[in-house]
Amino acid sequence: MRRVIKFGGTALATPELVRRGAQQVAQLLEYGEQIAVVVSAPGNATNELLAAFYAVSDNQAEFPQTCEFAALGEEQSVHLMVAALRSYGAPAKAFLPRDVESWPIIADLEDESPLAATKINEERPFRLRTQQTVSRFRRFVLPHLRVGTVPVISGFFAVDSAERVMALGRGGSDITAFITATNISADEVVIVTDVQGVLNADPKLADNPRLLQELSIDDLEVISSAGARVLHPRALKFHAPHMRVRLCDYRELEQLEQSGTSVLGRSQTTLTRSPEELSMLTILGDLHELARLQETILAWIREHQLDIAALSASSRFICIYLPSQVADRAYAGLHADLSQQFPELTSVSLRGGVGELRLRSGRFIDEPGVLAEVTGVVANARINIIEVITGYTDISVFVSWEELDRAEALLRRVLEHYTG
Repeated sequence: MRRVIKFGGTALATPELVRRGAQQVAQLLEYGEQIAVVVSAPGNATNELLAAFYAVSDNQAEFPQTCEFAALGEEQSVHLMVAALRSYGAPAKAFLPRDVESWPIIADLEDESPLAATKINEERPFRLRTQQTVSRFRRFVLPHLRVGTVPVISGFFAVDSAERVMALGRGGSDITAFITATNISADEVVIVTDVQGVLNADPKLADNPRLLQELSIDDLEVISSAGARVLHPRALKFHAPHMRVRLCDYRELEQLEQSGTSVLGRSQTTLTRSPEELSMLTILGDLHELARLQETILAWIREHQLDIAALSASSRFICIYLPSQVADRAYAGLHADLSQQFPELTSVSLRGGVGELRLRSGRFIDEPGVLAEVTGVVANARINIIEVITGYTDISVFVSWEELDRAEALLRRVLEHYTG
C-alpha cells in the first residue's frame, strides 16, 4: 500500500499532535507501507506570519516576497514532522519550496496581472507544468519512497518557471496532496483534518448529522462545491482514476482504516442525451406561493407515477420537462387542478419536441467561462437554446429535438477539453 497522508493545520497545532501523527505514520511503515506526508502550517501560523509581514512592510511587499515568507509556516511543520518521525525510528526527508533544485511541484499562474500581497489565499488559476513535475517526482521523491523513507512535503506552495515560490491559493495543501498522490501512483490519499469525515448535514445547523462512511467521488465534488468544509473542490481536479480518498478526524488516527469517510470511484466527464423526446410544461404567473405551488405539482406527479427529466423555477414561472408521450395527460390534469387552487396563474402551456443534453465534469466547478463556451458553440451553429440549467458539476442544455444530434456533436468536441 502506498499512501499520501495530508495533515491539516489543526492536526499539527501542538507538538503533541505532531508526535501523535508521526507515530501513526511510523506504525504504517512497520507494516510495510510506503508513506508520503503533506503538511499545512500549524494552527494559525500563516495568519500570524502574514500579519507581521504586512505590518513591517506597511502592506507594500510584493506577492513573491510575501509567498516566500508565508511558506515559513509550512516549513515549520515539515521540520517538526521530520524530527518526530526520526524520533520513532522512521527515516524522513524534508521537501521545501525554497530548495528549488529538488522541489517537485512546478506551476505557473495563468493570470499574469500583478498580485497584491493580501491575495495570497485567493483562488487563482494556475497551470501545473506536468512534464517537469512528473520528472522531479521521479528523480527526487520516488527514490526515497522505495527505500522506506518518508518524504515530508510542504503543502500550499509550488515553484514557478522563474524559480519563485508561489502560493497555490485556497485549498492549496489539499491540491499538493493530490498532485503528490498522482505523481507517486498512490493507492490512497488520506486527508487528516478536524472533522469526523463527511456528514449528511452541517452539524452547526442540524441536530445529530450522520457520518457518511462511503461516498462516490461525483457526490464529493458536489458536496465540496456546495460549501461543506471537508475538502477543497479544486483539489479533486488532480484526482487520479485509480485512487481512493479517505477523510478522517485527527483524533481518530488510531482507527485510520475504520474511521472517517471513504471516497470511492473516479471522476468522469460525460455527455448524455435524453433517450426520448421531451415536452416542456410551463406554469406562468405571479408565483407568490411558489413553495405551495411546487408541492402541489410534485404531489400530482407522484400520484400519477410520472417521471420528470428536469425542473426549473423562478419567481414568475415553473418549467417541467417530461416525456412527450405522457405530456398531454399531465397538461390536462395539472391545468385542471392548478386552475382551481391557484386562480391567479396567468397560463399553463405545453411545448413538445424538446431534447436535453447533460454535460458533467468535476472540472466545471473551478473553470471560468465554461458556460459561455458551452452555449457559445451551440449559438454559433445557429441552434436555438430553449433553456440551460446548471448545478455545480452539471450543465443541462435544452434544444429542439430536431437539432439534438447536431448539438450533441458540437458539445462532445467541447468536452474533449475537460477530459483527462
